[in-house]
Amino acid sequence: MSFSRPATFSFIGSSRPMGPGDFIWLAALGCAHRGPTTAEAVCACIDHVAAGQWAPSPQLVCDCLDEMARAHHLSYAHDGRYDLFSTTSQGLGILRMMLSLPIERPTTPLGQVGLRLKLAFLDLAQPEDRLQHLQDLMQAHREELARRPTSCQSCQSPGCFGRMWGEHHTQTLRRDLELLERMRAMSQTQPTSPREGCPQDGLHINCILN
Repeated sequence: MSFSRPATFSFIGSSRPMGPGDFIWLAALGCAHRGPTTAEAVCACIDHVAAGQWAPSPQLVCDCLDEMARAHHLSYAHDGRYDLFSTTSQGLGILRMMLSLPIERPTTPLGQVGLRLKLAFLDLAQPEDRLQHLQDLMQAHREELARRPTSCQSCQSPGCFGRMWGEHHTQTLRRDLELLERMRAMSQTQPTSPREGCPQDGLHINCILN
């Protein structure tokens, strides 16, 4: 294992929206916090959660894992079969900061990927932080709905099919907001325990196949 790249990421005090590099860090730290994980499992996690909307190259994921191990955000071990990564106390702090980063507009491709990844690992946040993160996601959806133009039946520019699709998309955004509101209500009334990865060969490796 070669740790050839310097660790240069900094999230402290950041209010910038999550970007592709953040997605890899969040997926890697989240998977590793659930249990020892591999580069292949992190790639599978991103592919599964992002549902094809975005996918980094395997080499980029490996480079990020090297970077995180070099900075002691992840610990590395080889058990004879797997290159395994686990979170350190420093890595857990970075994971919590990653979960606090805002997302792009939820209707953009990167906004959708950020939303899906944050929700995938939101159970790892502290209860009070989880409620705040859900509140922030709800606010992002409310702001997006406020940007939606009022439908005008006499306007010819979108055409009848474009108007129908636009209205469908707005309804989808409203349903997403309603689901986030239910998630927040559930978090207030039901304790949520972090899930481990699925067992494989006696290890809790996040294979994303369960």
